[in-house]
Amino acid sequence: MTLAFVLYKYFPYGGLQRDMLRIAQACVARGAEVTVYCGEWQGERPQGIAVEVVPVGGRSNHARNRSFAGALQQKLQVQQPALVVGFNRMPGLDIYYAADTCFKAKLLQERSPWLRWLPRYREFLRDEEAVFGAASHTRVLAIAQRSVDEYVQYYPAAKERCTVLPPGINPDRRAGADAQQLRDSFRREWQLADDDKLVLMIGSGFRTKGLDRAIRALAALPAPLKQRTRFIVIGQDKPDAFVKLARELGVGERLQFLAGRDDVPHFLQGADVLVHPAYRENTGTVLLEAAVAGLPVLTTAVCGYSTYIRDYGCGIVIDEPFSQAALDCALQSMLDNAAQRQAWRQNGLRMASTADIYSLFERAADIIMQEAQERLS
Repeated sequence: MTLAFVLYKYFPYGGLQRDMLRIAQACVARGAEVTVYCGEWQGERPQGIAVEVVPVGGRSNHARNRSFAGALQQKLQVQQPALVVGFNRMPGLDIYYAADTCFKAKLLQERSPWLRWLPRYREFLRDEEAVFGAASHTRVLAIAQRSVDEYVQYYPAAKERCTVLPPGINPDRRAGADAQQLRDSFRREWQLADDDKLVLMIGSGFRTKGLDRAIRALAALPAPLKQRTRFIVIGQDKPDAFVKLARELGVGERLQFLAGRDDVPHFLQGADVLVHPAYRENTGTVLLEAAVAGLPVLTTAVCGYSTYIRDYGCGIVIDEPFSQAALDCALQSMLDNAAQRQAWRQNGLRMASTADIYSLFERAADIIMQEAQERLS
């Protein structure tokens, strides 16, 4: 059984990219042959999975996307895989893994109406229509009920084709028996004193994740607490505008940027608070990764997985409409209250052992394999 997994770009520390690879590996473990088609591949290539980089042309992102989709269709007509599984919206998909929020909703709710007539936005809308429109037969694997509700608001016919998957965080994020030793060694390595506080933010796409909001909250801390607080951001994006903002607000020396890395569990143990005040976020896997590591979470209600943080009592969720003052107050309260942080930690560890938050990739692979088998039959 041959499967084609398609996406525009792969880089090692992107959330969508990691999901794609883990689902592909789960399908291979079930006996499938998987080829990943992409316009660009960064990093090492996985064992047991073929990778084919499709040459694309065009000077703009939407032109390159269109070029990729056209070249891809020509390749797939020759190779005839049993199923085409897409991780970006484009025509010709049998299954779409819906990690993105609804573009039409974002365009109509947050952008000027005239933008929809620009070529770039028309192209994005056509791609979304190809997946969710009434004429489509693409099956949608969604990773949050909230995203399904939003898509169905604009594409009602897609409702019956949507399946919501459980979360799929990596179990290695869970706090182990050596959690305290990891914390102690991490804080020695990063020269953090016992009364120093470390605020952590993880994720690419700094603007969408609300890094500007987090920097403003850092700047609003009382001076004594601010001087004892460091803010580390791990992710792949351009930091220049945020470095400038931090300097303007007088906290440039408190902020440090790191590229994506493999020792994230050590940071989760060594930090005091994970902050994730996103503007838009389909799920927010890092919220659960932090919680099961015992790290208290400060986030916004727009994140699909913020319901877990609230329901299990793993931190603070800022309601909509967003208030910067509420975020400022929450960050100060979380850093000041060690006893409450310990309570949030224990609630996160309880969630780690009781909630179904690990099986996304196995469930997705089961659905993909079943769909492919039915098509072959």
